[in-house]
Order: sequence, then structure tokens, then C-alpha cells
Amino acid sequence: MFTIALKDIKLFFSDRRGLLMAFAVPVALITLFAFAFGGAGGSNSGPTATTLVIADLDNSGRSKILVDSLDALEEFEVLTTTADTAELMVRKGDRAAVLFIAPGFQDSINSGGAPVFELKFDSGEAPRVAILQGALYGRLNQFVGMQKADAIMNSRSAMPHTGTSDSTAGDSLLKDVMPPVSLAKEAERNLIMNQTALVQEKQNSPGLVHAVAGTAIMMLLFSVTAMGTAMLDEKQEGTLKKLLFSPINPSSILFGKMISVNVISIMQLSIMFIYGWLVFGLDIAHHIPSLFIMIFCTAYACSSFGVFLVSFAKSRAQVQGMSTLVIMTMSALGGSMVPSFIMPAFMQKLGVITVNYWGVQGFYDIFWRDLPMTDTTFLMRPLVLICIGTVLNLIAVRLFKRNVLSLV
Repeated sequence: MFTIALKDIKLFFSDRRGLLMAFAVPVALITLFAFAFGGAGGSNSGPTATTLVIADLDNSGRSKILVDSLDALEEFEVLTTTADTAELMVRKGDRAAVLFIAPGFQDSINSGGAPVFELKFDSGEAPRVAILQGALYGRLNQFVGMQKADAIMNSRSAMPHTGTSDSTAGDSLLKDVMPPVSLAKEAERNLIMNQTALVQEKQNSPGLVHAVAGTAIMMLLFSVTAMGTAMLDEKQEGTLKKLLFSPINPSSILFGKMISVNVISIMQLSIMFIYGWLVFGLDIAHHIPSLFIMIFCTAYACSSFGVFLVSFAKSRAQVQGMSTLVIMTMSALGGSMVPSFIMPAFMQKLGVITVNYWGVQGFYDIFWRDLPMTDTTFLMRPLVLICIGTVLNLIAVRLFKRNVLSLV
């Protein structure tokens, strides 16, 4: 009994792929999700700074003090820009919301009125916007109260001294020596926070777009890798050797595989989006040209990744072990599993090196942001996917000749 158990344990530890699946993949995913959901660093880790875009339409001394004060906080990393640029950031998905300081901000402070702010946002990112609004309102309310207190003290110091009764003078002296915080509470009034949705709710909810696009791309990566391993099966069964003895150019074998994988990838993505349309009402009818471009470019990049991975490996076991770890990592970083915006800033930056990121963002541009096919932001997504696919294909050709053909 114990001999059999010991034998099985030895066999398990001699299987490198089994060890990878049992230990390396779970450890990698735990690490990724711990960072993504803020669990890394312990309770002593500082808050992650949120980039806050501000358009200062008042451009006064007090509004500049407000911008500097917000930028000095650990929770915000302030970026100032023009009104048009700020709105464009929201419309194109670069930011969930932007803050506008309305004209007359300084005059409202000096007169004791309620200064006006406007939060322009993407309605598809309501949870993220709500968190930002809650953090902003408290900070703005505190700042406005302090600035009003400062304005009151300045106005009192500028007033000429007049004779008063002892009790009135005592009350005045008491207020003059009161700390600014007390004066802030005395002078504080509610500020006005207007809200404007630059990207309105529509039929294609961001959750639906993410579910279809994110899942389709992740599963496509697994599929193209499985299709690519068929080449290694052909090598093991002797089929590849027969092809090499035929008049066919060796490079044509790989190109033929690439074409077949691309065609099947386009079919798989198309079926996934048609399913989303038929079952969940994903509106694809108004986006056919843009959708075709994204499906073609995403399929090209994903299939190139699969061929590259197979050309890099020397056995099916290597492909299966590497593909699981690499694809799960790419999917986590690129936003296939969870939306990128909930991840820390450094993980969002890492995500741009993945196929998943550019694919998911491109489908967001189509179905949620309604960007036209000629928009530069949208065109950048398929262009990057084509570049990724081309680079991987060029590398795959060289590795295929060295690692696959030479071992036949």
C-alpha cells in the first residue's frame, strides 16, 4: 500500500506539466488577483492614487489653490487640461469622469455663496464614478469651508475699527481668535455639484460587452493553441515528415497552418458575437464594418500567438504547460477576466502588452463608446493587433524551422 502511494508521488513530481498546473498556475493567479483587488502589501500599504482630470474654467487664484491642494493628497494624482480635451477623454474611454471648476468659483467663495462644480462622466462606469464622487465631495466641501473662513477673516481685517460695547468687542475678539476649522464650520455652505453623462446608457451595456468580448478572446487563445499543437501531433505521427519529403516548400507548411488557424479564429469570434446578439441582444447590426475589422485583427493576433507558442515549444507537454500559464496571465492583465479599471495603475500599464487588452478595448469602442470606424482611437486598436500578430508570425517562422523542422 505505502509502496504504491510512494510510487504515485514520485510519478507526480516527475511530471513537469503536472507540477506546473498544480503549483505554478495557482500561485501566479493568486498573485495577479491579489494585486488586482488590492490585497497585496498588507494593511500598511498606502492608497493607490487615482488620476483626477480637472478642467479649471475659473482660472483664479483660489481655483489654482484647490487644484494644488487636491494634487497634494495621496489619493489623487491631478492632471489639468482644457475643457474639450477633458470631455474627449471621457468619450473615448480614457477616463471614467472629469471635474470641471465652473467660472465664478473665486467670486462665490469671497461672497459666501455656493461654488459650482460639474462632474462629467461615462454612465457605463457608474460604480467607479460613484466612488470618485464620494471622495471628491468630502474634499471639496472641506476646502470650500476653509476658503470661506479665510475670506471672512480677510474681510474682517480690512474693516475699519469702530467703538463697540464690551460684550460686542468680546464676541468679536472671540471669533478673531477662533481656529480656522471653527470658522470653516461657521461659514460652510453646500457646494453645487452638477453631473453630466457624456456617454449615455444604451442597449449594449458595458457588462454585456465585457462578457462577450473578454470571454471570446480568452477562449480563442486556448483554441488557437490547441489547434497549433496539432502540428506537433503530425510530427509525432510522421505526417509532417511525409510533407517535408513532398515537393512542398517547408515554409508553405507553416503558412498553410497559419491560414487555417486564422480562418477558424474568425469563425469562432463571429459565432461568439452572433450568440451575444441572438441571446442577449448585443446590437451588432449597426456596427458591422467596425466589428468585422476588429474580429479580423483580433483573430490574426490571437492565431499568431498560438502559432508562436507552438513554434517555441518542442513537445505537446511544453505547449500545454506554457499556454495555460501564459494565457491566464494575459487574460487577467488584459481585462478578459475582470475590467481593467478596477486594477492598480501598474497592472493597467502591464495590460497593454497583451492581445486581450487591445481586443477588449476595441470592442468597447464599437459597442459602448460608439466611436466611428474612422476615429483615430478606434483605428489604433486594430493597428496594434496587426503589429503584434506580424511580429509573432515573423518570430514563429524562424522558430518553426529551428525547433520543429529540425527535429522531424
